Amino acid sequence: MPDLSRLASPTLLLAVLVAAILVIALAASAASALTRRRRETKSLSAIDFVRTSFASQLARGVPMGELLLQMVEALRDGFKLDAAELWLCEGGSLRLAAAEPRAERQPIPITPAEEAIAANAHVSSASWARVWMPALLEGRDHATLRLAPVSNSGQLFGLVVAERARKGESLATEVDVTLEEVARELGVALKKAHLDSSLQESLAQLRRQAAELQASRGRLVAAADAERRRIERNLHDGAQQHLVALSVKVRLVEQLAERDPERARSLMNQLQDDVRSAIEELRSLAHGIYPPLLSSAGLGVAMSAACRNAPLPASVEAGGVGRHAPEVEAAVYFCCLEGLQNAAKHAGAGASARVRIWEEAGGLLFEVSDDGAGFAPTDHADGAGLTNMRDRLGAVGGSMRVESDSQGTRIQGVVPVSAPNTNRTPAVAPDRAG
Repeated sequence: MPDLSRLASPTLLLAVLVAAILVIALAASAASALTRRRRETKSLSAIDFVRTSFASQLARGVPMGELLLQMVEALRDGFKLDAAELWLCEGGSLRLAAAEPRAERQPIPITPAEEAIAANAHVSSASWARVWMPALLEGRDHATLRLAPVSNSGQLFGLVVAERARKGESLATEVDVTLEEVARELGVALKKAHLDSSLQESLAQLRRQAAELQASRGRLVAAADAERRRIERNLHDGAQQHLVALSVKVRLVEQLAERDPERARSLMNQLQDDVRSAIEELRSLAHGIYPPLLSSAGLGVAMSAACRNAPLPASVEAGGVGRHAPEVEAAVYFCCLEGLQNAAKHAGAGASARVRIWEEAGGLLFEVSDDGAGFAPTDHADGAGLTNMRDRLGAVGGSMRVESDSQGTRIQGVVPVSAPNTNRTPAVAPDRAG
């Protein structure tokens, strides 16, 4: 009879061996699954931070630098990196914005062409950086790098760098998918932050412009009220007194016509002089309100006359300037007058001034320059004269700037205009006035 124990022994050993293999296979599968789940958990924590926490905290006013630091910390801790960095693309260079561990690196210049190449690149290795951004590799001789461009709609916002020396050969497998997702989500977040910042900037600028416009309107109303009071005072003290004196003398002439004809004739002669004086007074007053020459002949002729009466030697160049709306011509004329007065005040003894008026690219431009001592524009930025000029030009959609140095001062202004009005008398002026 055969020995059953001897037959069972090999079978039992085979069964045990198969069972052991199955156990090892199951354990290896479980370990692989656990490793995969851990890697996915790390990946998701970094991605979710950028996708949710980053945007919400940024909206609550958490500083951008603090959020970027949290992001690189999440990457470094999640994948056991030696270093994680985020570089931001600003003003033609890459600047290290956040690093874990903390590090100091010099900005890296980047050209628009390089920006375009980086914005369309995928997660890359040090070989890519060696070609396009060699400065990024300084001090990283023995580490494995993965680089993920942060971009959105073809615009480069920055670069995520993952660095590890230990087990560097597996770095790409572990982090590339995560880096690509993080970079994509970060690009969306930075684009939104950039748009929000631009919107806030625009709103702030609009608020400043609204405040300036309101202040300018207030100054214009105040100036108009002051001008009306000045005209009223001049009429009362000047023209009205002349007319009252004329009235008195006319009554005297009536009374003396028969009784004392000789004295009546003398009063009549005085009346002629008084009438001429009254006419000159009214002309002078009218010239201050709106020069007749400006209305009848245009900027060139009116400015030429003004330069002849300027408080310092002045020339004018306004050949070929057409006619424009009365409010535009008045704004340019009175700004040039104000410029001449400023030159007389600040240019110093022996200085001369030059007024130039011309048309260019849909604008009526002017420049009042002098060869005086010059001044610091900030010292007179809020002066009444320059403020009045800005208000006048602002009322017709224009603007001005002031430049001054040791060679003199230049006040330049522009008013947007349509085509010159050919139905009005053209402005013609000589090259030199007074």
